[in-house]
Amino acid sequence: MRAFEPQTRFLVRGSVLLIALLTLWWFVLLGPMLYLLRGAAGVFLMIEDAPSSDWTLRVPVDVTLPGTPQQPLPWQLRSIDFEMPRSEAVIFTLSLPVYWAIILAAHGVRRNLRPLLLGTAVMTAIELVLFLGYAHITAADAAAQLAGTEDAAGKWIHHVGVYLDVSVFPYAAPFVVALSLDLELSGEVFALRQARTPGTTAIARRR
Repeated sequence: MRAFEPQTRFLVRGSVLLIALLTLWWFVLLGPMLYLLRGAAGVFLMIEDAPSSDWTLRVPVDVTLPGTPQQPLPWQLRSIDFEMPRSEAVIFTLSLPVYWAIILAAHGVRRNLRPLLLGTAVMTAIELVLFLGYAHITAADAAAQLAGTEDAAGKWIHHVGVYLDVSVFPYAAPFVVALSLDLELSGEVFALRQARTPGTTAIARRR
C-alpha cells in the first residue's frame, strides 16, 4: 500500500485545489477571461455585443448561394452572423483552472513555475483555437443549410466536430498538456520510474 501513497496525496491535493480554483474561476476570473477571449478571438473574426448581452459573431465564409425569386442570379456569401450566448463561451475558459490544479497538486508553485507559466500559455492558445473552431463549424453548418448542400454525412461531421470541440477537448486538454510538459508527473502517474533496487519497480518519491 505504501507504493500508492504518492498518488493518493496527489489526488487529494488535486481535488482540493480543483474545487478552490474552480470557485475562484467562477466568481472572480470568469469575467476577465471572457473579456480576454473575446479580444483575442476578435483578431480573427468580428464579435459584437447583442441586445441580449450575448455575442454576435461574424465569421468569414465563401459560399455560392443559388438564385431565389427575389435574387434570380447566384450570389456569393462572404460571412455568416450568429449569436452565441455568453454561457456557451464559458466552456472555452474552463481548461485553465483545471490545468492549474493539476500542476500545483503535483509540485506546488516554486518547483513547477516553468510548466505552470508555459502550460498557461499553451492552454490559453488551445482555448482560443477551440473557440474559433466552434465558430467556424457553426458558420459552415449554417452556410451549408443556406446553400442547400447539406447532406447526412456533412451534418454528422459538423455534429461530431461540435461535440469534440465543446464536450471533449476542453476537459482532456489540461491533462494532456500537463503530462506532456511535466515528464516527472507523467512518470509518476503511469508508474514508469524504476526503483533503485534492481529487479523491482516503484513510484519514485520526490526529494
